[in-house]
Amino acid sequence: MSVTVHTAPGGLELVRRFVNTVDLPEGPDQLDSLEKGRAWCLSHGLAPVRDQSHLDQLRDFRETLRDLLSANNREGGAPDAWERMERFLASTRLSLAINPARGLELRPEDKGPIASLLAVVYESQLLGTWPRLRACRKGTCRFAYYDRTKNGSRAWCSMATCGNQAKAQRRRARERNR
Repeated sequence: MSVTVHTAPGGLELVRRFVNTVDLPEGPDQLDSLEKGRAWCLSHGLAPVRDQSHLDQLRDFRETLRDLLSANNREGGAPDAWERMERFLASTRLSLAINPARGLELRPEDKGPIASLLAVVYESQLLGTWPRLRACRKGTCRFAYYDRTKNGSRAWCSMATCGNQAKAQRRRARERNR
């Protein structure tokens, strides 16, 4: 798929890249094997997944994050997705630490990829950047992108592909209903 990539600010770019480790609907998936999962984590400065169970949890975490990004795009329910996030939080160890340059910050104690990504999500919420990280509204795409529009109204990963397709489908549906 060819999409216009708008990188997210700071550590939130890592979350965007993580969510986009699979090209929906049918792949490829950069986390479809233990070897690939370990390689992706290491190449992005994260601790590698330990075993297949940990990899399965990481993929489930990715889809829960994608659901939250859909909620940021006014698609789906944020409360349900945040409730599903609870089990990931329970499986990690995070603590507050002092950063002399910035003050208090949340730090992962276990250095696992989920804990590290959760710390980034938390920080982005404090900074106010979280609501602009979104998943494409096209149900078969759901590519994560950062909305840099002035009014924060971007709905698709790319107007040239998903946006035009969605608009054309709506137009055809209106014409059929006349």
